[in-house]
Amino acid sequence: MSIENLTPSTQPEKSQAELRTILESRITSSISTLDTDIEAYQQALKDGLFDDKEEEEEGVGEQRRATMQKRLTSQIEQAEKLKELLDSGQELPQSQPDLSTSYTRPDGRVETITLNLESKLQEFIDLYAQTNINLPPNFKDTIRSIWNNNQVEIEKAIQQQGFNELLILPGNIPLPELKDKMSMENGYLEGSNFTSGGSFASAKSPNVTKARIVLVHNAQDLQDRQELAQTLNIKGQDVKLDQALSLEDYIVFQRYYFEKTGKHLDEVNYTWLNTKSGACLVHSIWSPDDGILYVRASDPDDRASHLGSRLSRCFEDK
Repeated sequence: MSIENLTPSTQPEKSQAELRTILESRITSSISTLDTDIEAYQQALKDGLFDDKEEEEEGVGEQRRATMQKRLTSQIEQAEKLKELLDSGQELPQSQPDLSTSYTRPDGRVETITLNLESKLQEFIDLYAQTNINLPPNFKDTIRSIWNNNQVEIEKAIQQQGFNELLILPGNIPLPELKDKMSMENGYLEGSNFTSGGSFASAKSPNVTKARIVLVHNAQDLQDRQELAQTLNIKGQDVKLDQALSLEDYIVFQRYYFEKTGKHLDEVNYTWLNTKSGACLVHSIWSPDDGILYVRASDPDDRASHLGSRLSRCFEDK
């Protein structure tokens, strides 16, 4: 289905009072985060964190100080821009497709993450048209509503975990249909536990019945982002299922990533998913040698150095 076949917007407009309330919430959230980081900076000063340690080269402590100051400056500028918009009294737009905020990586580097809903929405609608996934007529409106109603929480999730990519997914697409239409190269190879659990037809995933926006990290493999590398060697039972991808999300992410980059996700390490196959938990990896997506399932008590999790945050249609 092409974008032209989707019905025009029928989403009811918010009043200016409602829009101002949403903006005020974003400002409050930004200030709260800023206050927390200022306290952390002041504590670092007291603890001598910005002094060079004995084993460090001269100036390393000063680099830590500069990094924290850069983050604080970015947050102050962001809060000031939002406050300036609120105080201007000008009419606020119904939709704010751009969301830009700062994130401090585990290594101390500060990056600005910007996501644009409209460009991503177009990319995913094109992907679903290409793969013959039928979308409901109100799909665009639903996704925009999810985005607009959750901007404060989306922004906070990015600030906390550094999500720099978003997936846009329809609900209630049967998993066997989804996997067939998203198939690449030589398709899939199923592990014995996944097969004995009923394969794709019987796999059970949470949060897949409704349209949703899922925040993720744009990283080919788990070791490519420190936030993801830290999850390696985790037991299935210790995976935070509400922060893990479903098999449905993962299959779409695999195809989307390939269309964007010509490469496949997870050619080195397996990713635990929140999908159950019988009593087992599903995990998956791409085999570049075979051109196949392996879909397997293991006891939740299992762990391995090559098994980790892709952190995510899901926002659903209400």
